Amino acid sequence: MIGILPVRTKGKIVNNPHFWAIIVITLALIFIYQAWPWREWKFTYGIWRWFPWLSSLYQLALMELRAHIIGIFFLVPIIYAAVFFSWQGALFVSLLSLLGVLPIIADIWSVNSFITNIVLLLLPFLVLSIATFELEWRRRERKIFNEREAERRVYISKVLDSQENERRRIAQELHDEIIQTLLVIANRAQTLISSGDGDMRKKDTEWIRDTALQATEGVRRISLDLRPSVLDDLGLVPALRWLADSMNKESDINFRIFVNGKMHKLSPQAEIAIFRVVQEALTNIKRHSKATEAIVTLEFATECLKITIEDNGQGFDPPRRFHRLATKGKLGLIGMQERIDFLHGTFQIRSRLGGGTVLLIMVRY
Repeated sequence: MIGILPVRTKGKIVNNPHFWAIIVITLALIFIYQAWPWREWKFTYGIWRWFPWLSSLYQLALMELRAHIIGIFFLVPIIYAAVFFSWQGALFVSLLSLLGVLPIIADIWSVNSFITNIVLLLLPFLVLSIATFELEWRRRERKIFNEREAERRVYISKVLDSQENERRRIAQELHDEIIQTLLVIANRAQTLISSGDGDMRKKDTEWIRDTALQATEGVRRISLDLRPSVLDDLGLVPALRWLADSMNKESDINFRIFVNGKMHKLSPQAEIAIFRVVQEALTNIKRHSKATEAIVTLEFATECLKITIEDNGQGFDPPRRFHRLATKGKLGLIGMQERIDFLHGTFQIRSRLGGGTVLLIMVRY
């Protein structure tokens, strides 16, 4: 019987005072029920022969027989057990009570009455079970909600830290690379102004030109990292093709883009979100997958855009809940999911060790 109690109470069952209080109450009720004078000629049976002044309680026995409601007081330990041991505790006490009163039920009542009383005994358990399941479900939902909120707060904190680090990196890069280069150009130009040597002037002029072009390229690179102009000028698909070409130049992986269906124009927010998700996915493939090929397929269906990102790399074991990665500072996957959630889309990962990885994204127009 104890085996049906909740797992979390098994190790502490001996030291749990509520368990023993429930057992004592239930056994006491079973004892009283066994000794109750159910028939008039049995009034001198059991404990009642020593307490004749309790004969007036016989009317309660008659009421019990007429109403077919057995042991209403058994609700007390059943509710008690449900409060402290959930539905398993209520089931345990119900079965214990049923076994205790079953001989009396079989001895006193007919088959129909027997069935009626069994149903009436189990009915409180069913009601309590439904209520307990509902309360347990609500408790789990609150717990999941609180965990999700805590994870979301951690994620937001990490994102803010990441943004500050990115701003710090850009500021440092502008200071150390672009500003310093421009200062050197200014100094060389001042030297050129002061110099009277024609050959030296030509050489300095060429150097200024080349260095200015390098500084321009650095500014363009930083600008593209922040937001590629091709996305604003030409749209999502050309921007993704540009991204794949850039990745091909930076790695040995063959990145390819395929487009199926008639292209639809998406909102600027949707285009930048999808671009960033694909960019993060391709960056992860380049850094971690050890793949030789990655394919991005955009399928423009009637009502939605379906995106598949697949590689033939080493794969990994995807987490069941991405939000738990926030506490570990791994914002790539969770950031991708958050962007797609913002668009009310779906984001799925299929991967296994040694079997590559597939990302499935669906966004409605």
